[in-house]
Amino acid sequence: MADRPSMGTQVVDRFGKLVTGMVDEHPRRAAALLHTGFAAKRFQTRHLPEARQLRSGQMGARIALESVTGALDRSNDAVLTSMFMPNELFLALGLRPLIAEALAEFTTGAWAEEGFVRVAEQAGVPETYCSFHKVLIGSAMAGSLARPRLIANCSVACDANNITFKWLANKLGSPHFYVDVPYEYSEDACAYVADQLRELAGQLEQAYGRTLDEERLRTHVARSQETLDALVRGLPLRRGRFLHNDMGLEMQQALAAHIALGTTDTLAMARQQLDDLAHAEGYQGLSLAWMHTAPFFSASLQQLVDYNQRAQIVVSDMCFDQVSLEGWSLEDGEWRRDGSAPAWAHAADEPWEAMAERLIKNVFNGPGERRVERMRRIAQVAGADGVVCFCHWGCKETMGISQLAKRELEDAGIPTLVLDGDCVQRSNNAEGQASTRMGAFLEMLETRREEAR
Repeated sequence: MADRPSMGTQVVDRFGKLVTGMVDEHPRRAAALLHTGFAAKRFQTRHLPEARQLRSGQMGARIALESVTGALDRSNDAVLTSMFMPNELFLALGLRPLIAEALAEFTTGAWAEEGFVRVAEQAGVPETYCSFHKVLIGSAMAGSLARPRLIANCSVACDANNITFKWLANKLGSPHFYVDVPYEYSEDACAYVADQLRELAGQLEQAYGRTLDEERLRTHVARSQETLDALVRGLPLRRGRFLHNDMGLEMQQALAAHIALGTTDTLAMARQQLDDLAHAEGYQGLSLAWMHTAPFFSASLQQLVDYNQRAQIVVSDMCFDQVSLEGWSLEDGEWRRDGSAPAWAHAADEPWEAMAERLIKNVFNGPGERRVERMRRIAQVAGADGVVCFCHWGCKETMGISQLAKRELEDAGIPTLVLDGDCVQRSNNAEGQASTRMGAFLEMLETRREEAR
């Protein structure tokens, strides 16, 4: 017999149905109610954080909620953008990046995605289109999304990314800026992207009536590089430690490491994480490395990996897509860095080139082999027993490399499960099938561990 939904789940379900019921005839009212729900969740993360989480986890959840709700609070200062843009530029201008992926994820967290997905699909957006983008498009088509003063995105990391924002600019009548990111890094490619970012700064100054202080930008970029370095240094501390996390927290911390990268809050989160991990209690269960996004609302998967002594997510490639592992190596169980070469070719005193370098070198950019290799390295350093490659609905890039990832990771001795589902639209998930396959995978990992003893 299925477990009865909790009181909290029932309340959120009713809230989502209320928002969904308003989308067609009262889209602005639906948006306002949804915003109220986000604000209530922000209050919770500020004053009543999840007690089971480590302090750094609580900080990550708060940063993610603050970022999204803050952008909605100050829509006149919001820039509609994507997760992979170098957001230090917006933050240095005092602007609020409104991240498409974050808005969709929190809409799902409020159980309100179906109404916006329905509007998009009824207007001709294919069912197979990325559901993150369907929520965003549906919000715009319904009239729930306020017109931003500027829309900016880059070619990283997907085909939907390259279509959606251009369409939104035409639909909403907003100026649009597109950053073209070459696949391979070179100094010429870096200069090419840096020049585009300088041009974007000029467009932002014109659209928002601001003047960029380059010293402030350098400060943000310096914090970004320090934050990413702290994340890398903490990788081996995840091995054999209880992280007190869940799928939702993994996604929130990934958002914090993108939306608010370069802020004092995110740097403080990364520093706190180093301390939390160093003092976390030991863990005897299975450690999983997670590839791509996670269906944080899936009750059956929650039972298997959320705050669980049997299995936990120990690392996610969404949190480590833009770090530099230059010079780092795992030797005799020790994570060391060769100090002869800098982590980055461009330091914070060259902010434009530093942002451009990080964007080009992001493992979601370029050939899939780079992303698979990053997954292998972080999984091994964090002591993962296996990898789950989650093929999110409509994400052709992840689906396309999933079998490559499985082959390469298993050749490296890391068992890999390819799991299909949707991180936004609940109706696209086969709960029973996913939990059955995940359960069988965990049993296989447990047997494998026993045989190795």
